[in-house]
Amino acid sequence: MSTTGHIIDHLSGNELDVNVGQNIALNCAAFSDLGALDSLDADLLRVAAYTYAADLAVRRQEREQHIRSITLRVPVANLHAFERVHSTMEAALTTLSRDNWMLEFTGLIGRTPAVNCPWPQSDRWTLLFSGGLDSFAGAVYLLGLKRDLTLVSHVTHNRPMAAAQIGLGKALCGFTRREIRHVPVRVFGRNHSAKAFPADHHREDTQRTRSFLFTSLAAVAARVSGSRRIVVMAENGQFAIHLPLSEARIGSFSTHTAHPKFLFQMREILRNLFICEDLELDNPFVDYTKGEVVALLPKKLRKYIRQSISCWRASRVSVSHTHCGVCIPCLCRRIATEAHRISIPEYERDLFREDVGALDANDLGKRNLVDLCQFVTLFAGPNKLASEQELCLEFPELLDAHVEAPRAIAMYRRFADEALRVFDEYPRVKSLLR
Repeated sequence: MSTTGHIIDHLSGNELDVNVGQNIALNCAAFSDLGALDSLDADLLRVAAYTYAADLAVRRQEREQHIRSITLRVPVANLHAFERVHSTMEAALTTLSRDNWMLEFTGLIGRTPAVNCPWPQSDRWTLLFSGGLDSFAGAVYLLGLKRDLTLVSHVTHNRPMAAAQIGLGKALCGFTRREIRHVPVRVFGRNHSAKAFPADHHREDTQRTRSFLFTSLAAVAARVSGSRRIVVMAENGQFAIHLPLSEARIGSFSTHTAHPKFLFQMREILRNLFICEDLELDNPFVDYTKGEVVALLPKKLRKYIRQSISCWRASRVSVSHTHCGVCIPCLCRRIATEAHRISIPEYERDLFREDVGALDANDLGKRNLVDLCQFVTLFAGPNKLASEQELCLEFPELLDAHVEAPRAIAMYRRFADEALRVFDEYPRVKSLLR
């Protein structure tokens, strides 16, 4: 009986075997305090872990080869259950990464398929708890609805993020009398004597499909704890809808980790996999700017914002800082906090005070800030696009059936207004708006 999966990179021709317990670490024991896992839970965790491994192991190439073609073979005990969701799962992964995913499920001999797996009913809600500002605010929001919570975290070797998850979890426990359970699940690729895995410098760093893994972890935690409601990456609308800042950031160059289309697809996958028609996935912040998410935090909890991590490059900055200050999440975090007069010296580069115009054209910070400023001017200021029609022509992504264009546009206009108010304090940034 082998649980070994197989990854094929069709562009390079490279192939890789993966196996939980060998070159894939997955601590299923993290769920033991919630309840017992059955074979369907184990299958979903294995599929999600191997998908995450494929996303890491298959590197993107330049230009027209930025889109990957990946075949993933996974043995499962519940073969018929996964055949029901086969096409939807491939579509969901394509929504996330814009790659070509081909999934092949094979029968796992020696494992008994789950029969009528129960989904107990309770008032507990399950929240994907990343250690970021939005998931922290999401927990506060749900506690305000008088709900007990299960916080599910994906843990890797990213030490700043792991520390944020632990610290913010403790802050929440001290804030409420509601029961909070924190379930940190370790999933990562590693070299093993039996099976190799690419070293860090040979891995793909975009991790577009990580939210498929994250949502699967939460789904299993929700089922065994009896929670029918999963809040998927409580994510502000700016990053959930994630309109591209420029033409260079469309398609596979942009993330869709909490996009409404993915949430819909993932809900259908879980409903059909677990035969649970009333299971819901939700993002309560899809109509919120990041600044409006900050506003949800009571003043006595705002001191913990500095413990949260929003940076995509947090594990690669100097030990004296927690954020790089140049990636788009850092820039939007800074706008969101400073819009509320919250200034935290956490950025490795203080880009707002640099002479950005004098920087080299290839400087990452310059490219990001210039693109962000140009994006802001489309939604606010004297040169904004005034009509919904104009904005839909500029951003065809707004025409997605799962996006409510008028509400999304209104949200982006409020973000742009927040950004302009903050940029008023920084003459060098303000000059980029002209």
